[in-house]
Formats: sequence, C-alpha cells, structure tokens
Amino acid sequence: MSVELRHLRAFIAVATEGNFRRASERLHIAQPALSRTIRDLEQLLEVQLFERTTRSVTLTAAGRAFLPEVSDLLEHVTAAIRVARRVEEGDLGNLSVGFNDFAINDSLPKIIRDFRSRHPGVEIELRSMSSPDMADALRKRRLDIGFLSGEHLLAGLQYEVLRRERLICLLPSGHALAGSRTIDLTALAAEPFVLGATGSWDTFIDVVDAFCMSGGFRPRVVQEAANSDGIVNLVAAGMGISIYVDAAWLKVREDVVVRPFRQEPPPVASVAAWHPDLKSKALQNFIAVARETLS
Repeated sequence: MSVELRHLRAFIAVATEGNFRRASERLHIAQPALSRTIRDLEQLLEVQLFERTTRSVTLTAAGRAFLPEVSDLLEHVTAAIRVARRVEEGDLGNLSVGFNDFAINDSLPKIIRDFRSRHPGVEIELRSMSSPDMADALRKRRLDIGFLSGEHLLAGLQYEVLRRERLICLLPSGHALAGSRTIDLTALAAEPFVLGATGSWDTFIDVVDAFCMSGGFRPRVVQEAANSDGIVNLVAAGMGISIYVDAAWLKVREDVVVRPFRQEPPPVASVAAWHPDLKSKALQNFIAVARETLS
C-alpha cells in the first residue's frame, strides 16, 4: 500500500475542519472510514499527524509542516488535471499550419481569426511552404494541417477540397487586352509572362504550362517572383502578364486588371490536408472552423 490522493485529501479536510465529523461530511464519506484513512496515512508515513482528544483534533508539529506541502501538491495535481482535460477537449495545445500563397491571401486569415476567437488557448505556428514540401511534411507529421494546391500530391493523407480555383488572366492596367471582356488564350502567345519562382511554385507552373500548351504555346517567362504580392506588383509595373487564380483582393487594385478566359481553364484544387493518424481535438476543431468559414 502507498500514499494515495485520497489519503492527502482526507488529511487536508481534517486539518482544515479540526473535527472528524465535519471533515467526513465535507468529503461525503462515513466518519469511521475517514478515521481509518488517517490512521493508514500515519502508518505509511510512520509519523503522527494529529493529537486526538475526546473533544478536539489538532495538528502535531509534523502535521503542521506536512500541511502546506500537501496543499501545494494537490493544487499542482488539480492544475495538471485541468490542463490535461483542456488539451483533450482541444482548448489548449499547439497546431502547426502550413500554407501556400493562395491560402494566406484569401481564406486562411479569416479561418485563423475565427479559430483563435473560439480557442484562444491553442497556439498556432504558421509556416509558408510549397505544396510538394507541405505534403511531404504532413506525411512525416512535421505539420498538423496544410493548405495547399494539387490533389495529386496527397497520397496517404486525409484531405478535403475547400475550393476549385479558377484561372484568370492578370494584366497591367493600360494593356492592349485590358479592354476585352474575356481573353483568348492564344492572344498571349507572344506576351512576356510573370510567374512564381521555379521550385516553390512548380505545382502551379505545371498547370499554367499545360493550359498554355493547349493553346499551342509555352509561356515566355521573363520574371519570377517568390510570392503572390511579387507577381502582382511586377504585373502592375508592366513587366509582363500573368495567369493566376481569381481572388477578391485582386479586384480592389487599380493598377492591374483581372479578366476571365474564353477557353475553359483547368481547375486548381485548394485543399486542407492532414495525416490520418493525427486525431487531436484541437485539429478537429480547426478543421470544423475551416469548413464553417468556407461554407
């Protein structure tokens, strides 16, 4: 037999109340059972904790020294239980979230805001990554969830398609084609292109290349940019045109023009993906907020 929490709770109740009857009522146990628990504790410790008379119960010197230590211990245990329960319920913990430019420039900020307002105890680490790197990190469990492009990358992962992105033509204001309501893909054959950087944007570049090849040409890339802002700013500066995804934030700019294609472009799937073995409540809550935000 070893010292258990019930021994310590019984000791604190008797020490606080100074009376076995009141302590037993506080603990909702019979008085004889409480007396046995205290005797067992004293035998285990080989220390007398109480001086007992027919009229009173007082702490011995050993009991007085024992009381604050036990009280601190139970407070720590209670706090530990509370933390464990909050983690189990998804209200406390950490989430690592990967994203590409499409996600962070459109839906992800709102998802993060909505999630943090409901679960402020969960720390979120955001990591900007290419879609292939993100898929690899998810398979190795180095990320909890990733917002990426391309369903073909997701073998072995659980995922949900959040949206089918539509390709558009992005032109500098004042461009000769900016007055057209729709853009014929073949009209871009001789145009200089601004695209994402090779390596980090390969998944999207493959889609753009395939679309252009369906129009009989390869895009003539004259500038590369590391992120979406760079692409848009280079287009705005007149360095070239681009094929990008339709996004609301583009339409508030006056220095670029967004136009749909006459041809039907291939869809680009934006997905949320996670490892099937990760089942934390915090992750489930995050996925639920993402679904709700994007519905």
